[in-house]
Amino acid sequence: MKKKKSRYFINELKQKKVSIYLKPQYDIALKVYTKMKLLLFSDLDGTFMNHDDYSFDSLKEYISKLKNNHLIIFNTSKTFPEVIKIKKSLNINFPFIIENGACIFFPEDFKMKVFKNDNFFKHENYIGFPMTSKTFFWKKKIIEIRKIYNFKFKFYNEIDHEKLRKITQLKSEDVQDSKKRLFGEPVFWMDTKERLSKFNEEINSIGGKINIGGRFIHITDGYNKGLAVKKFFDLVDFQNFGNYISVSLGDSQNDVSMLEITDYSCIIKTQKKKKLDLKKKKKLYHSNDIAPNGWKESINFIINKEKINF
Repeated sequence: MKKKKSRYFINELKQKKVSIYLKPQYDIALKVYTKMKLLLFSDLDGTFMNHDDYSFDSLKEYISKLKNNHLIIFNTSKTFPEVIKIKKSLNINFPFIIENGACIFFPEDFKMKVFKNDNFFKHENYIGFPMTSKTFFWKKKIIEIRKIYNFKFKFYNEIDHEKLRKITQLKSEDVQDSKKRLFGEPVFWMDTKERLSKFNEEINSIGGKINIGGRFIHITDGYNKGLAVKKFFDLVDFQNFGNYISVSLGDSQNDVSMLEITDYSCIIKTQKKKKLDLKKKKKLYHSNDIAPNGWKESINFIINKEKINF
């Protein structure tokens, strides 16, 4: 971490001046005259995409400008094919993190140097670094716990296609992509909150961790979005990258580990008005709008805020 140039890792770093021209109501021209970059780690559902209809078309023009100077790294619970489809629609080719921090994927033609590691594996046109070696180890254990305590929940792939489409609000063809998981399977909880606490205890007793997302519960062997972000910094050589500021954007409990560790942290407003409690209190922004507009609002706030300090 010490080798990085982010002010989160090296507080004494002096950033170069940047000139930004802002239009009214957070519309931004994105004219950047510096080597300073934003390194964005963003959740997708409810953060970049609208929680209900998954829309993000209003961000496409903004992304087309943003991608020229900054890195946009999706850090999501979504699957590999789901993220690939979104990246293609945005015409971006940055690294990304899937299934709640389970694996980091780098494009084969990624322009930055990535340090060699024996754990890398090839998947389609990407090089993956897994954050877990147990893959679906937990499912067998969780099935045993469900049988003993008669917990009411279903694994993602136990839910029939039509019901899954209604729960997720995904299009029928997108439901199929959401089932193509490489590292684990979410749980759809149908029991009480009190019983969820007991379930959490039992998962902890076998060495597992629960991360609660917008619609599903994700069970891991300890990996999460924050650890994946830290590993990203370990794997990538930032020596010739220039000055940068790290930013995370999220809306759910499973984003907290990521939100805690970046220079700036942006919590995107949700319709459910659920509150995320972070230990971090500085450089924390709460959007006034929901996704996708809240995502753009948050980035513009940071750029506008930082132009005063450079």
